[in-house]
Amino acid sequence: MIDNEVCILRCVKHPNIVRLVEDYVSQHQIFYVMELVKGGDLFDAIASTSSKYTEQDASGMLYNLASALEYLHSLHIVHRDVKPENILIREHEDGTKSLKLGDFGLATEVDGPQYVVCGTPTYVAPEVIAETGYGVKIDVWSAGVIAYILLCGFPPFSSPTENQEELFDMIIKGNFTFPSPHWDDVSDSAKDVISGMLNIDANQRLSATQVLEHKWVANDTHYENDLSKKVSIGLSTYFRRGPKASRKHASLKVLTTTALDKSSRFFQGRGHPSDKNRGHDTE
Repeated sequence: MIDNEVCILRCVKHPNIVRLVEDYVSQHQIFYVMELVKGGDLFDAIASTSSKYTEQDASGMLYNLASALEYLHSLHIVHRDVKPENILIREHEDGTKSLKLGDFGLATEVDGPQYVVCGTPTYVAPEVIAETGYGVKIDVWSAGVIAYILLCGFPPFSSPTENQEELFDMIIKGNFTFPSPHWDDVSDSAKDVISGMLNIDANQRLSATQVLEHKWVANDTHYENDLSKKVSIGLSTYFRRGPKASRKHASLKVLTTTALDKSSRFFQGRGHPSDKNRGHDTE
């Protein structure tokens, strides 16, 4: 598993992916030298901000994430554990910020349908749970769950009793809503792209490229409603209480990660201009 992660990290170079600078192997140990990303993880950065947070910010975040996924999928690599803890914030010298996708411990090359059941319950795609075979679009589903949370503070699928089997049943059915009043101030365009990403039929689900081409993502949105209060409340309420997945459940392997240095500032914009100029190369 470690060898697989190192092999993938050695070959991926993209401004929205945490870079492996070097790796060293001794008789008993493997050392990673990773790119330093000091802005904290995605949700902590949003929850701790006192600044205005709008759909434009959320759209920019999805743009960065979908860009990373489009690149990975073009290489036939599926991440398999896209979640907020694995999305870090890079702070640029000019004050702008961009997202970095990290933790490739479950990533693998795709040369046909995959059947290994893995991921994190809240963000896992229905075809993974159903064990019907899956491909790179499971990452798009996970990104869709994240996009939903970015606009309201809670996930589209959750069990009131924190029952994992109940959660999985809801995900497989794919029934979710945009409940009032939490979504009253969110644009129809945002709801449309999320609905396309959370299609239970993987063949009909948007690809990472199609997400990037969607008008809510491709163009800077100008919805200026401040979402910071409701999103922060939702994050602190839902993600403080669960869902708490137990390893004794046989369905999914749940990985825990530790966020890097916390920050009180939040993401702004679609990344740094120098990143766009470099294309897929990193600094």
